[in-house]
Amino acid sequence: MLFRPLLFLAPLLLAAASLAPTAEARTTGALVRGVTDAQVLYRSTTVNLRAGRPAEAEASLKTLVALWDETAAAILADPPPLAQRINLFAEQMEGSRARLKRAADALSQGRTDGALDELAPLKRDWITLRLGLGLYGLVECLDESNQALDALMTHKRQTPDLTRAEARVDIIARTAVYRFALRRCESFAASDPLGDGDFRRQAEAIGAALDVIDSAIRLRDPALLDRVLTDLKTFDTQLTQRFGG
Repeated sequence: MLFRPLLFLAPLLLAAASLAPTAEARTTGALVRGVTDAQVLYRSTTVNLRAGRPAEAEASLKTLVALWDETAAAILADPPPLAQRINLFAEQMEGSRARLKRAADALSQGRTDGALDELAPLKRDWITLRLGLGLYGLVECLDESNQALDALMTHKRQTPDLTRAEARVDIIARTAVYRFALRRCESFAASDPLGDGDFRRQAEAIGAALDVIDSAIRLRDPALLDRVLTDLKTFDTQLTQRFGG
């Protein structure tokens, strides 16, 4: 007669088994939503700070602090398996929480630069976190294109000899990598809350500057190359801050 208790327990065991994936999906979803929404609020905060709009910045930062507190509390209480992919996951969550509160304190004291300094490392931390979770979007794409530009900017830090074919080929190759990396971001910008109109206008300005690099190489004009690289850095910074925070 032992089968009767087992038959009674079977539905309970099946129900418990069905709840486990649901709970796991819930905590995973909370983490994904938390870090994704945090990037949006981070951008709003930093853009407003740089534009001299402290009231708007303080409002978005307050929302960001509350969001991260809620996310960290929920996730650290029951970390999803995905968290095991990320080194020092708990420390990152708590570190972000502490940094956000320090930024909020600085802003409440009128120290805009101090708030920006506290916030700055979070951009990289959250990119790393999202990549560890297998997520990739506009912020991550712009970070990659920015790295491609940094590789091209070596020719500003050290003036190339444009009479040498090797130097010209290297500049052309690095320019092509940056152009391609930035173009990849257009599809992500199309679904961005800010819309892609402003993104495309700024990207077109960058594309026009990249075309000038071809002229500098053709004319063997290092001064022209230096000027256009300066412009590119400015345009790229404006774009990444506008859409990446």
